Amino acid sequence: NIDKDQCFLWALNNRKPVDNWRTDRAVIMGDAAHPTLPYMASGAVMAIEDGAVLMRSINANNDVAEALDMFQRNRLERTARIVTGSTEMGDLYHLSNREEFEKGFAKRNVAKERNEWLYAYDPLTVALV
Repeated sequence: NIDKDQCFLWALNNRKPVDNWRTDRAVIMGDAAHPTLPYMASGAVMAIEDGAVLMRSINANNDVAEALDMFQRNRLERTARIVTGSTEMGDLYHLSNREEFEKGFAKRNVAKERNEWLYAYDPLTVALV
């Protein structure tokens, strides 16, 4: 028996990627910088990657502003790709009928795509530019 007063609805909000997360002295990371829909199960992973890349950027630079710039330079493209990809997957998962669903997925090999770029990324060893 479910108490209707204990059931809650919440929205999944989406935001297009932005191109700046920092000032010379501060940076936002994780969902604050790149909120994403859950359709690639990568939100928490991106936050962990952010921490690793930020650590490496700080270790590689004596100046805070340079470290934050390096961090952002090395995270913007990847996180934008995940946010955009997750939005696209949400659209596919919510197609209105089976025919559209099968047609949408027939054009992609999701496992192969993700293995090639999403899962192969190592924030501790990726070259920083």
